[in-house]
Amino acid sequence: MRPKLICLTPVKNEAWILDAFLTVTSLWADYIIVADQNSTDGSREIYKKYPKVIVVENNDVDLHETNRQRLLFDAARKIDGDKVFIALDADEIFTANYYQTNDWQKIKNAKAGDMFNFQWAELNEKATHYKIEKWFQWGMFDDGTNPPKDGKIHIARVPWTKTRPDNEVFVKDFYVIHLQYLNKIRLLSKEKYYQCFLFINENKNAISANRGMRDVDLTDAQTPIPDYFFDNYKKQNIDIEKLIDFLKTYCWQDEKVLEYFNEKGIKFFRKLNIWDRAYLAQLSKIAGKEIKDPRNTADKIVHFYLQKTKSHNKNIFIRIFDKLLKKIGY
Repeated sequence: MRPKLICLTPVKNEAWILDAFLTVTSLWADYIIVADQNSTDGSREIYKKYPKVIVVENNDVDLHETNRQRLLFDAARKIDGDKVFIALDADEIFTANYYQTNDWQKIKNAKAGDMFNFQWAELNEKATHYKIEKWFQWGMFDDGTNPPKDGKIHIARVPWTKTRPDNEVFVKDFYVIHLQYLNKIRLLSKEKYYQCFLFINENKNAISANRGMRDVDLTDAQTPIPDYFFDNYKKQNIDIEKLIDFLKTYCWQDEKVLEYFNEKGIKFFRKLNIWDRAYLAQLSKIAGKEIKDPRNTADKIVHFYLQKTKSHNKNIFIRIFDKLLKKIGY
């Protein structure tokens, strides 16, 4: 018998995308384990519509990815039999051709030691073009290995297996579609929150916190989205776009950032590159008062430099200049 396919997904207020994610993921997953972190936006009501969903409670107040992944693994391991874990976020779905591919057969018939690496297909804001991103280790035949210890952010979603994989599969026949760029308001909030979180919790200086954000430049996403990305879903009367609620613009990350401002003082964060007008207006609306840009002229110059060099930050000269900025307090 083939191993059970179990999707592991963390959720905190993802009602805008959950119907799309759970509809298509239910096509292939035997179970979908959701670790819900205190959602208040209607996410919990959505789970009830999907019989394959098992909800576990994540009561953490702040982000702690290791704790979250352990909750998911522990819940999945209560299911009997051999299991393949595939760790996806709520804004990620397989291209619709997955079930027709040789790589999918490898996943369905996985054996001990198998690991699976996937690539993102990053859709642009208008969902007309895409760009392929690097490999990510998101799947494993479960052999009891636990997630790494004590990582709050940017940990591996699944660990290396105890045996180390003799058969590490790089899934090339289909992609994981990343839908986050379809919702610019939420993306903006998430990026700003992560910068503040890194600055506070990971002992990052301002340059490292700013550079630590994974910023994908989709201006060069020139490849038109092929039919196979969505065709099989459409044949099953699944319209991904109609299942996404773009009117849900509530972003819990904004409230968290305002909490950080109240706790630390807004000037504590002036060296972070988070102060564009759209974001300030968004925060001001939620706070019920004007949130003003606390930066001085030097801060603005540094942020202009960071913005202009974000696609070239591996360049040796940029890295040297970044080090100089760190030495003077950034």
